[in-house]
Amino acid sequence: MNRLRIVFSFATAIFIALLVVGCSTSGGNTPTPPDLSVAFTSQPASTLQAGAATTFSATVSNDAANGGVTWAVTCGSSSCGSFSTTATSSGAATTYTAPSTVPSGAAVIITATSVSDKTKSVSATITITPTPAQPISVVLTAVPPSSLMVGATASIIALVNNDSANAGVIWKASCGSSQCGTFNPSQTNSGAATTYTAPSSAPTGTTVTITATSVTDPTKSVTAYVTITTSAPSVLVDGNYVYNLSGQDSNGNYYVVGAFSVKGGAITGGEQDFVDPNYAYTTDTIQAAGSSIALTTGSNAQITLATSNNSIGVNGIETFRGTLVSASRVVISEFDSFASATGSIDLQTSTPALNGGYAFMVNGVDDGTPVGQLVIGGILNFNAGNLVTSGSVFDFNDNGDFGQAQTFASGNVSAPDAFGRITINLAPNSNSQVPGFVLTGYIVGNKIQLLENQNDSLNGVLGGVALAQGANTGKFSQASISNSSYAYGSFGEDANNTDVTIGGAFAFNPDGTLGGRMVFNDLTIHNGNNISGSYTVDPTGRVTLTNVQPSNIVGTFTFQAYLDGNGDALIIGVDDLQATGGIAYVQSANGADFEGNYALSAQGTLNDDGAPQWGAVGPVTINSDNIAGFTDYNAQNYPLASNVLLNGAENSNDGLLTFTGLNAMSYSSQSSYGYYPIDNNRVLAISISDDQLGLMMLETVSVTK
Repeated sequence: MNRLRIVFSFATAIFIALLVVGCSTSGGNTPTPPDLSVAFTSQPASTLQAGAATTFSATVSNDAANGGVTWAVTCGSSSCGSFSTTATSSGAATTYTAPSTVPSGAAVIITATSVSDKTKSVSATITITPTPAQPISVVLTAVPPSSLMVGATASIIALVNNDSANAGVIWKASCGSSQCGTFNPSQTNSGAATTYTAPSSAPTGTTVTITATSVTDPTKSVTAYVTITTSAPSVLVDGNYVYNLSGQDSNGNYYVVGAFSVKGGAITGGEQDFVDPNYAYTTDTIQAAGSSIALTTGSNAQITLATSNNSIGVNGIETFRGTLVSASRVVISEFDSFASATGSIDLQTSTPALNGGYAFMVNGVDDGTPVGQLVIGGILNFNAGNLVTSGSVFDFNDNGDFGQAQTFASGNVSAPDAFGRITINLAPNSNSQVPGFVLTGYIVGNKIQLLENQNDSLNGVLGGVALAQGANTGKFSQASISNSSYAYGSFGEDANNTDVTIGGAFAFNPDGTLGGRMVFNDLTIHNGNNISGSYTVDPTGRVTLTNVQPSNIVGTFTFQAYLDGNGDALIIGVDDLQATGGIAYVQSANGADFEGNYALSAQGTLNDDGAPQWGAVGPVTINSDNIAGFTDYNAQNYPLASNVLLNGAENSNDGLLTFTGLNAMSYSSQSSYGYYPIDNNRVLAISISDDQLGLMMLETVSVTK
């Protein structure tokens, strides 16, 4: 009996315990989970300028689904701004850009709403304030020459910045007399050209002040000063001049060739051809009105060409700065906002119809995706206007895809026009897989300045040169080059599609081996190295340089050179390490040291974002190994810089030039160039610095102005 009672009591206790537990788990005392909420990670700013952007984020708490937020903006207008993304995860940022104008009510409401629970959100009000107006400023993008003959004309362009009314400028000339010259038109839109005509007689004091004043804000203006002379400045002797430029415009690689006539110190007309990745313009007219050439400082000149094409230069006006080498030669760089480029102007001594052999080279870019370096070189042999295919050969390198000893199926050349312009049509044999291409050239005498016509099947963007072989055509052998050395410099790209300069000196030994030195600068390797290798010469003047091995550089190089037999050669790289092209010069200098007055011309690429190309020309003096002078300097996307001081030193023991004044990123920084004398009048130099790529030529100045 007691035993049964004990069992019952134990069972009852268990039942009661289970009942209590059951009641506690199903009753009203269960803890409630926390509510989902949305909050800004950091509070948005209370004000924001129209068009400005700000970044913020929102955090969603207690969201088991981790759905993040959606973003919205409301205001009293139809345009309230935008988000870089309208949906973000919890804590992730979005960028809000305010509307370009202040909305009605001058405020916007930013809202972040939970994706998991759309009843939960957070909002902030931002007041939109007007963007402060930038002050108007006026600058000259095409400046007048420092001197003009009475009655002469010059094109001038003013640009008005931050003028919402776009009202342009009013032009005025003032001087010490009542007649100071006229403008046509006297009021222009921003960026449009006016033609200034100097007075018919020199004013008192001879100086005219030219002023362009903003119509919208007459307190803002820009001035330039012109000396009016009664006789034409003796800059270039009368005749036709061929000019060429290579560099970079806003579209990429850029090449110009052309010719103009000079009579009595004035430019009387001409024509030119132009190519960049987007456009190809042929036989644009150079107009006498608006074109001019005048001295600026010392032996420097400014050349202004008024073209018939408003898409070229600044509204059709090309402005060059140049340093006179002689009364028939000027080294130039473009000096306007359109492009950075360098080249030369040379007296056209003759314009013979092409006959015999010509070494040629064109260098630039192809039309591939991505764009790659393309260089073509070879020998062209003409007879009575037709290409002699048996005596012609070419090589190419298209971004490391190269071909050697290629042949032509046919070709022809036009007769020169009044300015020495010719057109060369070339059809390679199909096994080369190179499309037909057209070269446009302007004859200087035994040299032709070239560009490739973009409207052909090749569709490249190339510029270069051809050198006449004359009586040497087809008569070359190893003896033509042995026991000689050639200084050379080339531009292009390396295997990493990085801009590169290669240069130095090749020494051709009688046994067919090579010596000399080579600089390879892609802003990583930039020193001079001794080289070894071998070479062969065929009767056309085509030289093959193989197994070219610089010390301390991994890999071997192959080059093709093309002789003219008169001391010059053209050279291209034909291997998968580099696609380059340039000019070589036989060395005959008596010594490594050089002193005197020189015209400096240089161009290259800055070690800066976008690889901007730069160009500079100017007079320098080397005295007791000290270098002093200045350049007119232009780098793409940098301000134009006149009379930039150039200082440096020559170290003949190391063959080294050091400069300050050749780097737009810092004109006070020092750049080093290894130099290779050509003869007693010319020195070639190659940058060995990691701040820039550069090729430089120093030419003895034979004129004093």
